[in-house]
Amino acid sequence: MISAVSFVIASTFSLALVWILRASDKKLARIAKINRLKLSSIVRTVLAVGVFLPGAVLLAVPQVGVFFSWFGTLTVLGWLIAQRRPKSTMI
Repeated sequence: MISAVSFVIASTFSLALVWILRASDKKLARIAKINRLKLSSIVRTVLAVGVFLPGAVLLAVPQVGVFFSWFGTLTVLGWLIAQRRPKSTMI
């Protein structure tokens, strides 16, 4: 039960940060001609590191199976978030 809860929390946290990073992508906003969330490069770097922070926590505790589940979920859903077509306004 604890592993399922930690998986859901880690996945939700990481995917939320991926969504924020996508909303602030300069190239996507320029190509799709949409408004974007404007973040400094330092904030974007902190968010990018934060995406992988739950993985480090899951590896630190003996939850290797949960780590691999989190990593697979992050990979697949991250691709789906990145491939989603932008609407006229993203935020």
